[in-house]
Amino acid sequence: MQAVRAIVMLVMLVVWAILVPTAASLLAAEAAAPERRASPPDSLSLVFVGDVMLDNGPGHAIASGRDPFAACAELLLNADFTIGNLECVLGRAGKLALKPYTFRAAADSPRLLKKYFSAVSVANNHSLDFGPEGLIESLRILDQTGLPHFGGGKTLADARRPLILEKDGFKVALLGYNGFQTDRWAAGEATPGVAALREEDILADITAARKQADAVVPFVHWGPELVAQPYEAHRQLAHRMAEAGAAAVIGGHPHITQTVDLHRGVPIVYSLGNFVFDYYPVDPPTWTGWVVRLTFTTGHPVELETSTVVLDAAGLPSPVRAE
Repeated sequence: MQAVRAIVMLVMLVVWAILVPTAASLLAAEAAAPERRASPPDSLSLVFVGDVMLDNGPGHAIASGRDPFAACAELLLNADFTIGNLECVLGRAGKLALKPYTFRAAADSPRLLKKYFSAVSVANNHSLDFGPEGLIESLRILDQTGLPHFGGGKTLADARRPLILEKDGFKVALLGYNGFQTDRWAAGEATPGVAALREEDILADITAARKQADAVVPFVHWGPELVAQPYEAHRQLAHRMAEAGAAAVIGGHPHITQTVDLHRGVPIVYSLGNFVFDYYPVDPPTWTGWVVRLTFTTGHPVELETSTVVLDAAGLPSPVRAE
């Protein structure tokens, strides 16, 4: 009996020796995380990243205690507000949709999203991977977490409603739209879904949002996958958004970066590529994505800066350092 007790005690000591330093290192990492860097009083800055998918490789990383955003913390927090496209469902509600790829985020995802992001768009083709119930549960969890969202809702009016972000009296309105399998995931007048990429609605929403905010930025989910150039129809639509009063147009969905355009002084980023994402039927040697920073200063044109991230085999990003 004493021998058994001795073995048990030895095992407990070994486990303690392993877990205590690990816990301490995790706490130290949390404490070392940089704080958000506010822009000067006369300006407002926004950081946009592409597809954030927290299932599969990124989900396993989260489940094992890793922070998928940690390596890019400085990029993400180098603005007044940080915006991402949440390309997965939160929570456990809903019924699996009949489609090739469905994504449900790891359990600790809401906490990690809140740590780095100011808001997320749900206007994409994966927000209903577990049906309307999955979308509604995702929105409930985001609300409970205190993380604003846009581009989807219980009704079409909810999905098209702009999210207003404000700093020092300057307001930016964010609008989200999905253009991939548009009608399949679209919200109805009284049914849950995401805002559809429909030109008439978008231009009307931009016009309405300009009455509520100093700048309007549509964040759109569109375009051909794994193709370096946008559709010509999307180029023309982006130009019309600029002409309607958008201060910038930011896009995603193709999984790779696309070209950047400037129309009447309005920057257009057609695709940011992936940010946290590991799953696709054809894997290139390296996944890369853009982190875009917009700075609005009263009396000056909007400034756009891009940084590049590279994704590892688990789909987790790291910044590409300038040499």
